[in-house]
Amino acid sequence: MKKSLEKRIIKIINDFFQYGKKGDEEVLIESLENVEYKSKKLIINNFEIPLEKKENIIGAILANIPLIILGEGEIKWDLPEKVVKVQRDALKLLEIGGFNELATLEIYLVIEMALRSLYSLWLGDVTQIKYGKKKIKAKDIDYRRLKLLIHNKGWSKYKVKVNGEAFPFSQGSLLSWAERFMDNKTSLAFRLAINVRNLLAHGEVEWELFPTVNSLYSSSYYSWLMFQRLKAKSQT
Repeated sequence: MKKSLEKRIIKIINDFFQYGKKGDEEVLIESLENVEYKSKKLIINNFEIPLEKKENIIGAILANIPLIILGEGEIKWDLPEKVVKVQRDALKLLEIGGFNELATLEIYLVIEMALRSLYSLWLGDVTQIKYGKKKIKAKDIDYRRLKLLIHNKGWSKYKVKVNGEAFPFSQGSLLSWAERFMDNKTSLAFRLAINVRNLLAHGEVEWELFPTVNSLYSSSYYSWLMFQRLKAKSQT
């Protein structure tokens, strides 16, 4: 990719990237080396996306973040049901066509639901919850219901300990918690994808998006890898 375009892409990302970290730019520059615009096509690791207009490059990149940063993947169905449902919805939107923003949102929702489901699995059958001197045990609770329990009790979310760790009450803290199951590239891809998903949810995306099924495959596969790492750690 030309340096001028690379700098423009990085500037645009930095303008909205809420979850950026030190070292992200180096990973992003390395990933963009495998991207080029040629003959009205955006080529990502030999995969081609037809683009009539050069100005649509930004939207194509933002809709295919997992594919660009992580490479190709495959759709995995042995994931929690909530994740599988979102994958099915994303596939339907891609097959129908014409709903690019919704399709991109669903692809990146796969990642968000995977993070929430990963935490739910990590909680185990019996969850130890501590707030000050208060200690309770909760059976078969998931991330969503745990957040609701904390809210209903009127507890400060900053002071709750779950299985001995601070509770990741926000999207950003959940991402940070899950990084123990990711490498640096996966961390960047997931943080950036979820940031784009947030922009979409609030109608803040300024670019025409061009999502692909390959982006869904990458989102699914690298989400699945997190669960494999959790299982491996739980067996040691």
